[in-house]
Amino acid sequence: MIKIGFADYYLDNWHANYYPGFLREAIAKYGYDAAVTSAYALKDREDGMTSKQWCRKNHIHLADSMEEMICSVDAIMVIAADNSLWHEEVARLPLASGKPVYVDKTFAPDAETGREMFAWAGKHHTPVMSTSAQRYCTSIMDYLAREKGNTRFMSTVGPHDLSNYAVHQLEPIVAVMGTGAKRVKVFTAGDAVTEMIIDYGDGRMASFVQTPNPWAEFNFMVSDGEKGERLDSSDYYINTMKAILDFFETGISPVPREETMEVLKLIDAARKGRQKPDTWLALENETVI
Repeated sequence: MIKIGFADYYLDNWHANYYPGFLREAIAKYGYDAAVTSAYALKDREDGMTSKQWCRKNHIHLADSMEEMICSVDAIMVIAADNSLWHEEVARLPLASGKPVYVDKTFAPDAETGREMFAWAGKHHTPVMSTSAQRYCTSIMDYLAREKGNTRFMSTVGPHDLSNYAVHQLEPIVAVMGTGAKRVKVFTAGDAVTEMIIDYGDGRMASFVQTPNPWAEFNFMVSDGEKGERLDSSDYYINTMKAILDFFETGISPVPREETMEVLKLIDAARKGRQKPDTWLALENETVI
């Protein structure tokens, strides 16, 4: 059996609360021999459950230390999805473990930190996977199976802010369009609305619009330059869990590091572009060791 450990900043958060159930559903549906057996968090949530209460509720062993949790499992999920600023601290020991490590979205708060985390994992020969669950929307997976490489334009619309939710739009863009964006131009409307045009330098483009409205639904549109198609944001969590479980079995990430780094570079570019609206900003080529 694959024993899975949770590493978190604090365990009482939406992803950590729901992922055990999603994992159990995927395990039952696809016949994996796996279970979440241990968890450790750096602190208790001040306005929620303690780690001990969370583990008791979820029937998961609470380790006394990060080291104990790592030693007791075969694969690790670094959650801390509420704030990617915590990821480097929470992931440091897991990324040095040599065991498959899934790091929840957003992998890192910026591209520089992302490079350092990948380099640290590489030094210790630790396989790493990170993704937004939106990559695994059934409609996007089906579209890629039919049309990968044929997309000339993609547009996305979604809610919230750049630091925590931009990944949910940029992950599908990178999954569909690939890496190698050459430049971006950003427009703003107030403090929270961001529109970004992504130019690939070969006639292909993507459009990203983010609003502060938390009820705005994700909207993905794709086109081969002649016809368009809308892709639904649905049926993604169990697909994501399946991808993670496959990764834990094989040690091979289905998400290339270059794509994770492209997402981080685009988030950085969106932040910079908000300070220089209506100006083309170049993206550097990324080499991940």
